[in-house]
Amino acid sequence: MKIVLDANIFVSAFFWGGNPRQVLKRAISQLDELFITREILEEIGNVLGRPKFHAGAEHIAHYLQSIEHIGRMVAVTGTIKDGSRDTTDNKYLECGIAGNVDYIISGDIHLLELKTYGKIRIITAKEYLDMLT
Repeated sequence: MKIVLDANIFVSAFFWGGNPRQVLKRAISQLDELFITREILEEIGNVLGRPKFHAGAEHIAHYLQSIEHIGRMVAVTGTIKDGSRDTTDNKYLECGIAGNVDYIISGDIHLLELKTYGKIRIITAKEYLDMLT
């Protein structure tokens, strides 16, 4: 499958494991093709850098490099206007369009409430893993 993961999934995979980590492991194992953009990497880095997470700069840089290594970087060619109620989440929709992905896997309510965007399904990590079994 071709997928986009939101920052919530990456952060949850990094700190807590569970379903988000299982989804990320599928991308690491190349069972799924992960698509990313510079904007998504920037958001992940910003979230991981929040004081509440106590993540060191070296760990954050290594994690971001690892994501960049396993992900397929795409260039967004246009912005969308009719996406999420939280327009900062549109970067995931734009990445999905640029990568022609099947799924955006998210923990963000603003993305999840869309359910689909064009032919892209938007689901939780648990829903994605349940669908595969």
